[in-house]
Amino acid sequence: MTVSPHRPDSPVVHATATPAVDAPPPSPETREQRLIARMLERVSRVRGLKPKRPVPGVRLDRNALIARVKAHVDREVPHDAISNEGLVQQLLGFVPWRYDYEGATYALLEAQLAGFYEPADGTMYMAADLDDDNASATLAHELVHALQDQYYDLAPHSKYVPGEDDKSGAFSALAEGDATSAMADILIGQARAGATALDMPDELFVQQVIGGMSGGATANAPHVMRMGLVAPYIDGTLFIHALRRKGGWAAVNRAWERPPETTEQILHVDKWEKREPGLAVDAPTFAALGTGWSNAEADTYGELGLRLALGEWLGAERAGALAAGWGGDRGVLVKKGDAYAFAWRVRYDDASPKAPETYSERVFAELAPAIDRLGHGHSAKQPGVLVCIERAELGPLLVGRHGRDLIVIAGPVVASSKAWTSAGHCPQA
Repeated sequence: MTVSPHRPDSPVVHATATPAVDAPPPSPETREQRLIARMLERVSRVRGLKPKRPVPGVRLDRNALIARVKAHVDREVPHDAISNEGLVQQLLGFVPWRYDYEGATYALLEAQLAGFYEPADGTMYMAADLDDDNASATLAHELVHALQDQYYDLAPHSKYVPGEDDKSGAFSALAEGDATSAMADILIGQARAGATALDMPDELFVQQVIGGMSGGATANAPHVMRMGLVAPYIDGTLFIHALRRKGGWAAVNRAWERPPETTEQILHVDKWEKREPGLAVDAPTFAALGTGWSNAEADTYGELGLRLALGEWLGAERAGALAAGWGGDRGVLVKKGDAYAFAWRVRYDDASPKAPETYSERVFAELAPAIDRLGHGHSAKQPGVLVCIERAELGPLLVGRHGRDLIVIAGPVVASSKAWTSAGHCPQA
């Protein structure tokens, strides 16, 4: 549901998960190395971390830069992980079924990618076509990743781990938020001496990041993909700023010593401070579909994944409030030949000893009418408990509530290359 840092539609892929270079680093006397050395010194002063070693630099044309990232993804991430992510988005109705999800993720990456730091060889790679301003911003951001690597070892976190979307999303937000906040210190400090990123209101920062996604190649991408792309930067930076306001960069360093393990901890600093864990939730069963079905992918999407999904149905303003109270979740994508279905169980925290179901009741009360309005034919309703609509191309879409749990079911659908056709109905869902 959320964008994993080890899949090509994630901006963090260029920061922590790119392929090793084949050629040796260039001579320290190159222009690139002098630029990197100067920026590394500035970043070090802002971030309060002294470099342990120099960072060599390589300039690549954009095609070569993209090719390196694609090669890494092809080598490290199973193809099914990308296609399954797209299938879930399509089954939920967030991405059109007639859409090249994998191709679009690479296009988004190409539009945003300006450079990356490679932990495998400690080298900085930059696009050769950047103007001076963009080159400075890219260097400032990526060299923070270099310092992160030198102090906290990024490599172990750059491995794709099936089923850990939420945990890897939390780490991405930590890494990107740290780098974005320090970069902003440098850029804002250049414009106004003594100013830092903390002088910018959080609301303005969020508006600027989202506004940057409204033009160019990213403008035509589905909304959920654009929001997933910027989430690590926005939420990670707000997390870092909350820490800095409490205890400066020293507080950020403490977060690296015990990184957030859920996106809930990123979105609510107090929950990271308390080390509130996610609840263990069993994946929904799919025996009702009959024989021949198998588990294609099971994952935990976290509070961020829930917020992104609710945002598609209810809008961003309500999504944040309704996702709060997330306790744990587990989703499962199942398949049988060309047929697919998705089920997702979200468990909310106990709201109170006397009313433990308050969170799920509140969410269902707003979500059920929104789902019902999407239907154009037969639907099923049980007030306060269940709503289901029939979709000709995507199969049924059901939202139900059971105690503290919110249940979402999409499909089954037969997904051929020429057309998608419903293979189920609301009673079955």
